[in-house]
Amino acid sequence: MYERILVALDGSPSAQRAFAEALELARLTGAVVEACCVVDRGKWPADGSSGLDPEPVDMTGPEVSAALEGARVLLRETGVRGNVRTIDAYAESASTVLARLADEIDADLIVMGTHGRQGLQRFLLGSVAESLVRSTDKPVLVVRHDASGQARR
Repeated sequence: MYERILVALDGSPSAQRAFAEALELARLTGAVVEACCVVDRGKWPADGSSGLDPEPVDMTGPEVSAALEGARVLLRETGVRGNVRTIDAYAESASTVLARLADEIDADLIVMGTHGRQGLQRFLLGSVAESLVRSTDKPVLVVRHDASGQARR
């Protein structure tokens, strides 16, 4: 059914739960998991004066490193084929980057966690999951991890 599953990582409990769901689906279907952490080092210089390189900003904080290493370990432990990578958004939205990557790798499914924000917090911060669902024609499995430790789909 699935040959290639894209899963978004951000180190959050909901993303960890989404990764676990993606691994289980891949194990059942023989799919390859493409795990991706989208980071943003900032915009390219507007005046173009600094040449080809963007402004240097640390793009791999401890949270990103931990999320990526945890994904690598779980891929090895479960025997699921897959890759783990970081993609720099260069000030694009994470949903735009994920939608483009899903197209580039010809993903059959995108799996991602959601923080389940509501009200003013959701209005101010937005929802990457909602934006991704609206911007791609690929199926998206959204997994929410609530405080009780249960996954909600």
